[in-house]
Amino acid sequence: EAPPAERPAIILGDGEESRRAGIDAARIPVEGFVVKTAANRVFLVGSTRALPAMEVGNLAGNPYANDGTAWALADFLERFVGVRWYWPVVAGGRSVIARATLTVPPAHYSDQPVFRKREFYPWHGYTQDSWRAIWWDKEGPRLPESLLPEGTEKIEMQPLLAGLRAGSSWPYVIKVHEPQHFAREPQKWADHPDMFQRNEDGTPNLRMLCYSSQKALDYLLQGCVDSWDNGKPVSWVTTTCVTVSPGDYRVHCHCEACAPLFEPDRAPYGTASKVMGLFVKRMCEEVKRRWPGKAVLYLPYWNYTDCPEEIEFPDNLQIQMCTMAFGLMRQPEARGRMERSLRAWSRKVGGPVTTWEYSHRLPEWTCAPVQYPHLVQDYYRANRDVLAGSFLNGGMIGEWSAAAPTDYVWMKVLWNPDVDVDAILDALCTRLFGKASATSREFLRLAADRWEKAPWPQGLGDAGKVDPPVFAATWPPEVVTRLTQLRDQARAEIGDDALSRRRFDYLTWTFDGFLKEAAGVAAAAQPE
Repeated sequence: EAPPAERPAIILGDGEESRRAGIDAARIPVEGFVVKTAANRVFLVGSTRALPAMEVGNLAGNPYANDGTAWALADFLERFVGVRWYWPVVAGGRSVIARATLTVPPAHYSDQPVFRKREFYPWHGYTQDSWRAIWWDKEGPRLPESLLPEGTEKIEMQPLLAGLRAGSSWPYVIKVHEPQHFAREPQKWADHPDMFQRNEDGTPNLRMLCYSSQKALDYLLQGCVDSWDNGKPVSWVTTTCVTVSPGDYRVHCHCEACAPLFEPDRAPYGTASKVMGLFVKRMCEEVKRRWPGKAVLYLPYWNYTDCPEEIEFPDNLQIQMCTMAFGLMRQPEARGRMERSLRAWSRKVGGPVTTWEYSHRLPEWTCAPVQYPHLVQDYYRANRDVLAGSFLNGGMIGEWSAAAPTDYVWMKVLWNPDVDVDAILDALCTRLFGKASATSREFLRLAADRWEKAPWPQGLGDAGKVDPPVFAATWPPEVVTRLTQLRDQARAEIGDDALSRRRFDYLTWTFDGFLKEAAGVAAAAQPE
């Protein structure tokens, strides 16, 4: 119930008073909002457009929702209250400018996300096992517990992601690598060998379906019957689509039907594209015939990422394509190949596609200060005509600490790819690092310049492991020295400002590990 007209109030959501103020929530685009002031009133109203009924979330944990009013509130807090969420709140990542009063000038504006899928995993947060710099090295550098409040056992991500408007209203939710229960029941499924991929010796691989098998197709379609016709939950079917997503391995079946379709000359991303493409086409045809209005959601990945342009698909195909480690998109050839596939798939579906991006693959391989915020923006600006958004696959805490400036920009770009990246980073340093704002900004600028622009003697593979020649070219001794000087200078400038020191140390906690890596690379390069 709205308070009396003479009492100032912030009115959240669609209601009688906001309608009298001229805001029609049903006409606001999905996930969009309107902010409008009136005498003693601020109205924050999000879209109420109906979405398909879906009681499902994906790995990002986001309920499929039209969250416009939540985004109106987040925008209001940023624009008028001066709040920012740069990294997890428990680690000092929320910045609030203290003020005694709040004055809201006359305003009337609307906004909506450019990309409807803006998801990050792990949405639930990072337990202590994830507080290490290198994912495979449990004995390596760990985030110091002194940088967190005493007793912290988990770094929560929900407050950060809500403030950054992470969400999804895209109606097709991937059920990745489903179904995947076969290998857990080997005795049951060993009696159905013709459903499964054949190893080179002829034995069945119960981790992978055979995608030329009629029985495999029938099995996936039976899931549609169970879910759409009989209301029985099935792991690979949602209310809007059925997912086709092989197990987390390369597709290479040696059966008589698959073997002739395997194309070694299309390595590494297309050797099984024809195998999968023909299966997905059959799936689309059956779904369209039996369930008009439902879609087939396909996850091109591994050695079936490339679009088989020679195959024509029905109009009920949807795509969420996996790309390579995102920071490697600075390589023109690698990025070009990914973008050609994206555009080819977009042509096949007759509209935008979504992507599965790997935000973790560089921060988990090295302690170095890897930053590539301008690369993120350039990619989404260049491909906004074919993208509906992305799922960001995270891992260890490094990406939301040492690499947090890039991930922060990434989330802002997914809302609006035309943001001013350098202004964002300027404000980040000013707000978080006190008297060391200028020095910390120079540190971030140099880190980004090196990863985004340094000449490389060779390319890097899909996983994102930084090989010694690329490490040496990106961070030669003089750059390591300068980064070290900036790190030390910033810490000296911060002085006894405890909050700024904790924040800067959180940003740079892997830096000593980087110095050890640099020393190791330099030593290995010396002649014996």
